[in-house]
Amino acid sequence: MYFLNPSKIIKDDLDSSYEYIKERLEAPRAADNLIEDTMKIMDYICETPYTRSLVQDTYLASLGIRSIKIKNYVLFYNVEEDKKRVNAIRFLYNKRDWRNILRENELKDIL
Repeated sequence: MYFLNPSKIIKDDLDSSYEYIKERLEAPRAADNLIEDTMKIMDYICETPYTRSLVQDTYLASLGIRSIKIKNYVLFYNVEEDKKRVNAIRFLYNKRDWRNILRENELKDIL
């Protein structure tokens, strides 16, 4: 089993997604379900982090970034094998320009 290391940004990603669904879409149950499903997926990737393939972007794949879809969102993460750690990097709406968003900051600044 790997240890989960959430990034500095991912909490804001989750909070803003939750608030958007709960308040703007007026769907509090859906917001709760999204967070619950996300926590389950994070547990899953800590157990089997290599089951997801690298993202389809050469530069980001070179950083070991993988993704997993959760409803209309995507969780991005990488694995530090030597530390037995899964770094949860970002949680983004699946229609956003994730390639450019992930390239905006260096991983060392996010984690």
